[in-house]
Amino acid sequence: MPRPPHHWLHPQTIPRGFLRLYILTQLSKGPETGYSIIQRIDEKTEGAWRPGAGTMYPLLKGLLKEGLVRVANPPGRGGSKKYSLTSGGRAELERIRQQFAGAGRREPALARLFSDLLPGSVYVPMVVRRYRDAAEILRQKVGEVPQPDRTALLEELRLFLKSQIDWIDSQLDARQTPPKLRKKPKPGRKL
Repeated sequence: MPRPPHHWLHPQTIPRGFLRLYILTQLSKGPETGYSIIQRIDEKTEGAWRPGAGTMYPLLKGLLKEGLVRVANPPGRGGSKKYSLTSGGRAELERIRQQFAGAGRREPALARLFSDLLPGSVYVPMVVRRYRDAAEILRQKVGEVPQPDRTALLEELRLFLKSQIDWIDSQLDARQTPPKLRKKPKPGRKL
């Protein structure tokens, strides 16, 4: 059964340069066709974003013209072009990754602004889903972090999660415990 289309992720909501970064990243892992990259994006986003051929192929053509990718196999009859990364493409990939890392440092500020746009009844479930998705991705990616950095990051994460669990427990306890009756202050006394 085909997945229903998601209309919530409009192409203009994708940060400028993201598709370029994604293409270069995928080609750094090995030769790919434009169509296979489109399919991977569609699969990873569960249909929320699928760049069209009118976006993908002009971008690949531009990357080829810039010398960042090359045709890995000349297309045969009916065959598809596979592209691979050049050394210039690897350098460009590193440069773009550094730019995106800087943008990632601004993400918490944008998240705080975004939280003002939605009521808690919408925002909180969205954040819970995001935590769940992030945890799944973290388990997949943590093996790529070399030791001893991996251990240090996991220890930092453990402390953070413990503080979050303590906070959640306090919120759950507060809802289960009736509020204590406060004594009324005597006239003329400050609390």
